[in-house]
Amino acid sequence: MADLGYTMAVLRQVPDVTTRRALETIFTHILSNIRFGVPEHQTRAVNLQTYFQSVTTGASTSEFTVAHGLGQVPHMAVQVLDLSQPGSAVVPLEVSRAADASRLYLKSTSTSASMWLLVE
Repeated sequence: MADLGYTMAVLRQVPDVTTRRALETIFTHILSNIRFGVPEHQTRAVNLQTYFQSVTTGASTSEFTVAHGLGQVPHMAVQVLDLSQPGSAVVPLEVSRAADASRLYLKSTSTSASMWLLVE
């Protein structure tokens, strides 16, 4: 994503002052306030096209799956550490099979561990 300085430089080319000021206000607000938000299962991040997934690793180190609810094949998952939850931890994850339009396929050496993923 472009930074605010670059965006303002491009907007200087807009000849109409009223339109330029409105666009500057909009882009300043967006670029200054972009955020993920508070994790809530299968809920979209506040300003991004990513979705939170509440995940618990398998009871063994074999493959476990996660129903992601996106309706399309996701491109990535980023593990999120919930700082409001004592004991939250980042655990090792391995993709055991490519994701499909309904599920993620993962393995972990940590068993029965709860975590958050941001999935896109």
